[in-house]
Amino acid sequence: MASGNRNRRRRFDPDLDRGREQEEAPAIHEVDLHGCTVQQAERRLLEELTRCRAVRRSPVQVITGQGYGSKGGNGILKPAMTRWLQGPEGQRLGVTGVREINGGGALEVRLER
Repeated sequence: MASGNRNRRRRFDPDLDRGREQEEAPAIHEVDLHGCTVQQAERRLLEELTRCRAVRRSPVQVITGQGYGSKGGNGILKPAMTRWLQGPEGQRLGVTGVREINGGGALEVRLER
């Protein structure tokens, strides 16, 4: 085998690659809240987390952004969502943990299963 062939990319073969999309799909569910007001984000998060808990999907990645587009460059959405998730509403939804991920632009939310 010539050394040049070792690094060649394999061509896409629909018969061999069938179902590969499901294997490579992220195991974590994402909820993107970019462009939402705090009230819209709370409503959307309530719907998504209720759905995720019903199908026993955890963790959930909540994308809030870092707030660079906000007035003064200080984000409003991430701190508000963190408080909301750690408060009584989050407890009712079965939230067991919240942590910042992706350089602070998202939250990882763990739910009871």
